[in-house]
Amino acid sequence: MLRQGLKLSTTLLVVLAVTVLSWGVGRWWVSGGHAALQVGWLAGVLLLGMAIVVVVTGSRMWRMRHGRTHVEPVVAARVLVLSQASALTGAVMGGFYLGQTLVLLPDLDFAGRGGLALRLGLAALGGLLMAGSGLLVQSWCRIDDEDEDGDRPA
Repeated sequence: MLRQGLKLSTTLLVVLAVTVLSWGVGRWWVSGGHAALQVGWLAGVLLLGMAIVVVVTGSRMWRMRHGRTHVEPVVAARVLVLSQASALTGAVMGGFYLGQTLVLLPDLDFAGRGGLALRLGLAALGGLLMAGSGLLVQSWCRIDDEDEDGDRPA
């Protein structure tokens, strides 16, 4: 668990670094005469599903912040760790699939690569949505300064 929280700039930096690395290695691989990375529709659907699970799990924290329920501190800590892990995992997966999508963009009309690029793009979108959902849920886990002092009414 990151004490100060995971920052948007850190997440974007991870996405950018992984995208550049994935694009470079993928371009080298394809230019060497090898087949492009194959991915099915299920990869994007699963990443999107995980993003939804993170938001649904974190909705308890949103309801607690609005005074609608109570959440035990250990549960809140687990939700925070889940959100940060999801943000980083989504950033890595989104960057990886985005880099592979960029590899195929120059050759969309060749050997069915257009459909493959579409599936890779969907997987990249799923990863980026997972990163966004993790950052969103992390923001729901924040404690305001006035809450720490006990100024909040019971």
